[in-house]
Amino acid sequence: MSVKLQPNMTQNARDLKICEDYWSYDNESDYIAHVETVCEKYDISAQVLFATIGECFAYLDDVRCEYCGYVCPLQIPADIPYMRAKDSWCCEVCEHAVWRTDKEQK
Repeated sequence: MSVKLQPNMTQNARDLKICEDYWSYDNESDYIAHVETVCEKYDISAQVLFATIGECFAYLDDVRCEYCGYVCPLQIPADIPYMRAKDSWCCEVCEHAVWRTDKEQK
């Protein structure tokens, strides 16, 4: 499975390509060099790069909340191997609900 992208409705095809290139990072090479390469390719600053990728929802469709099945959102490429290595994952909504339920039972 791979990273899935859901662009914001205001983003265009170029923005999506920027996001695809950013999320293609392999987590083995130099991250800073990868960011610089993407910026050079599209002739944009790091600020513009991060603003663009911040508008696109990136997620793993093969890591889902153990309670509700919600897909696992990503913030940075390092999240990919980290989240896949976990035995299970719980989204923030369900985590809060479980925490409240546990707290109320005490």
